[in-house]
Amino acid sequence: MSHWLEPELLDGALGRYACNWPQADRRAAASQWHQESIALILPPLLLARLLNGREVCFDPRQLRMTVDELGAPLELHLPDAGGVLDERGSGARQLEELCELLLEPFVIRFAARTGLAPRLLWGNAALCIDWALEVAQTCKSTRLLREARFHFLDLHAIDICRPLRRALRRNGSGVARRACCLRERLPMPRCSVCPLAPCQGEFNLPTQP
Repeated sequence: MSHWLEPELLDGALGRYACNWPQADRRAAASQWHQESIALILPPLLLARLLNGREVCFDPRQLRMTVDELGAPLELHLPDAGGVLDERGSGARQLEELCELLLEPFVIRFAARTGLAPRLLWGNAALCIDWALEVAQTCKSTRLLREARFHFLDLHAIDICRPLRRALRRNGSGVARRACCLRERLPMPRCSVCPLAPCQGEFNLPTQP
């Protein structure tokens, strides 16, 4: 996974992907590529730990993602799953490890290469994780999942997950991003959780291709 943050490979993939919208803002195309990549990567990695208690690898050097001929994220390949998570472990720690090992390095290097604001990229990740945790809760509620969800929503906690939490705003009408993902510049329909939208829905799916 980490090799996609090497300048030559990333620039090539983003260049091909941006050809879908020849006249569009290339930063908007890069944000959309980032959204598609995390929608592919984050739910299976996080939920394998939270729902199944399996020690799935979060190290980007051990993960492999393929792209299609247009540069769009296509498949995620994982190394063999490790053992069962230590029963003393917490869902909060799984979320912290995801941020520490995968999300933070990805955000820093992707932002530096594309010029996108880190808070926009954290918003892409936060929205995907929020959706995954909400949907998973309706299917199978485990201790790890409940703990991770509580930790994700705890705005008073000061730890490595803080940029993730602060990327979304919650109120009586639901969830909204704090930074627009630039999606409508492609052009594509504005998402329901855009901070520029007149109203927000209660739930939002990860970005669809």
